[in-house]
Amino acid sequence: MPKRNNDLPPDIKKIAIQAGRRKNGVPKGLTHCRVCGDWKGRCFWNNPLDWHKGPTPITCRCDANLCHKCGEPIYEYRLGSNIYDEASQQVLHVAGMVGMMHACGKPRIALPYQIEADWDKKYAPVLAGFPVELVYVGVRPRKDRSRKPIIVRARYVFHPGSFLEASKSKRMHYRSRLASDFYVEVIFYKVPERWETLKFRGAELIAVASAASFEEAMTNSVAIALHPDEPAS
Repeated sequence: MPKRNNDLPPDIKKIAIQAGRRKNGVPKGLTHCRVCGDWKGRCFWNNPLDWHKGPTPITCRCDANLCHKCGEPIYEYRLGSNIYDEASQQVLHVAGMVGMMHACGKPRIALPYQIEADWDKKYAPVLAGFPVELVYVGVRPRKDRSRKPIIVRARYVFHPGSFLEASKSKRMHYRSRLASDFYVEVIFYKVPERWETLKFRGAELIAVASAASFEEAMTNSVAIALHPDEPAS
């Protein structure tokens, strides 16, 4: 006959109560930070074989280390901490070595992946090569009394319905994941080959970046700082 929770050893009973996920897929023990919106708290690791170690602390962007020279976050999260990534539904460890990427005063680059030709039978053959999304990274004051700096991102995802191909070019719009009148248009010129990105606020063109190679063009594009009014989180 299976044991009831009251009959279990204390450590096993603790696991039985605290381990697992809620209906939304988020591990028990985590709540949204009221300032940055990330998940934080204490939860068990992804692998049940690690549950005997007990719940691990989960930090948010508010806990990021600040550079003593420029005063900005060294990395998005605290070095050496554990975070919960909602996209992958995994608890991830932030290696301390990522702090070596920080360079005072230089843009924070998040290079996009390209759409693969086998991603979708209908759209991929046409959209292959275009970026999956464009992420513009910036630093803004936290929305609390401390006003300490925090890293924020404006994410723009591709809109297949906007794709247009002409004899000399292909182009597609990228829409913000947040409510916003900002959007980005990505253009590929066939001859000579060149990529170009144009960022708009409504009908106003506010930034242009281009280069012959995809990597250089996207680097130039996401290196552009966030507009002061651009929605980001």
